Amino acid sequence: MMRALRHRDFRLLFTGQAVSAIGDQIFPIAVTVQVLDNGGSVGDLGLVLAARFASLVLFALIGGVWADRLPRVRVLIGADATRLVAVVGLALVVGGRTSIAVLAPLVFLVGAGEAFFRPAYGALLPQVLPPEELSAGNALSGSTFHFAAIVGPGLAGVLVAAIGPRGALLVDGATFGISLITLWRVAEPAYAPSPRRRMHHEIADGLAAVRARPWVVAVLLMAMAQLLLAVPATSLLLPAMVRETGAPTASYGYVLAVGALGGLLGSLLAGQYTPPRPGLVGMLSLVLLTAEPVALLMSAPSWALAVAWFIASLGLGPFIVYWETALQADVPRELLARVISVDWMCSFALLPLGMALIGPAQHALGRTTLLVVSLVACVVPPLLCLPVRGVFEFRTPKDVAATASGSG
Repeated sequence: MMRALRHRDFRLLFTGQAVSAIGDQIFPIAVTVQVLDNGGSVGDLGLVLAARFASLVLFALIGGVWADRLPRVRVLIGADATRLVAVVGLALVVGGRTSIAVLAPLVFLVGAGEAFFRPAYGALLPQVLPPEELSAGNALSGSTFHFAAIVGPGLAGVLVAAIGPRGALLVDGATFGISLITLWRVAEPAYAPSPRRRMHHEIADGLAAVRARPWVVAVLLMAMAQLLLAVPATSLLLPAMVRETGAPTASYGYVLAVGALGGLLGSLLAGQYTPPRPGLVGMLSLVLLTAEPVALLMSAPSWALAVAWFIASLGLGPFIVYWETALQADVPRELLARVISVDWMCSFALLPLGMALIGPAQHALGRTTLLVVSLVACVVPPLLCLPVRGVFEFRTPKDVAATASGSG
């Protein structure tokens, strides 16, 4: 997998991403502690964190269009600069019972920067790596995310305890500064984008490229279901349940860190070996996500919660590597950023709604019902995708490949 690091521009991208990924892990924990330790409820926390994902959904398609129009490095620089300003702004306003009306807009701005960053980054990788090393590059990128998720939450816990949420957010801002320095040094290969058209026409081209690939549509629908019904319950109830044990709120970060170790291992394994049917392996591995709601239903102690998060992330790692590599191989380069932006938009379209509804749903249905629904959502959607043509291979079948290419 290390062979991808032979390429200078990928090394720079990889380094900047690795550092800023640690900041990405510090950010939600600092915000969570700020809300919960200053009188906020789980519902309040859901509204604040939902602002980030709502912004990502709103700006995803626009970010994809601009990443196909402009040099992608330029888009990355603008996105990181936006997030730097937003995080520093948060650091300046937190303290005491900070109003949700103040926190949410700044968190929204962080999501906007991410909406432009993700499509540009994913579309840039095929420009700085040869096709045969794309899987290795995606595995390394995924590994940095999981490594950051190991280091970041623990570091966030230490930083919040030592210097408070404000100091932790300033450290997060510094990681974006380092990422900007590496991005300025990336020499993007010559790229001739398609002639510009009206924004809605270019968005339509990206949507058409997705529709021409039924296996992509199936996986996106699965992700939407899981991010509405499964992820909000486990991600928001975990810190609340840890807090109920009497442990500091920030200590839930250590559970996430152990879980991320599983994701790191899964990504590394996927980078070393691509099975003949990567889609089948990736979809079945997602069933391991059931470990999280099962552990919460059992009111497991912290060490058992950590094991459950490890198992779940172990399954998520290979899916992400195989999925991202498949998109980069199957979609024409001039449409890639837009297809990735559709991926991000659909994947997170219902997550803000799910997070915002956790508080009312818990009050109306109870915690146990929410976790049972989460458990079912971890199993059923991936299995329903398997009969769709192309899902087993994560590749457009040959008899419809011409239609898929023609959509561009």
